[in-house]
Amino acid sequence: MSQTLSIAVIGAGRTGTPLLRDLLQYDYIRVLGVADLDPDSPGMQLARERDIPCYTEPMAMVDAVGAVDILVEVSGDRGLKARIKQHFEIGGNRHTIIMHDLVARLVISLCDRSPTLAPAFHPDDAGIG
Repeated sequence: MSQTLSIAVIGAGRTGTPLLRDLLQYDYIRVLGVADLDPDSPGMQLARERDIPCYTEPMAMVDAVGAVDILVEVSGDRGLKARIKQHFEIGGNRHTIIMHDLVARLVISLCDRSPTLAPAFHPDDAGIG
């Protein structure tokens, strides 16, 4: 029996959209939600086309998806990862992995078979710290 990964994406713009497009190609990935402050962002439009729940409040999605396997956070909000980590600690979620912008860019580059790394749109994103 093959394993299925549950994934949710925060940030449905320049990094989140191509990543979401790549993730949706695989049957072993279930995208449980997409969040972006802009309900008309390209990734939110793609998610709606695929009947994936959409949220304009990232923490509402974090609550809704629960202990998702991987939470992709590519919003560019410098304080969001820390708030999510604190939320997980308070709630006892030791399961979810928070994917950093750099890892998302690597995955996009690999899926595209690009000879160069996908560009950084949030160069100040240094992870949780």
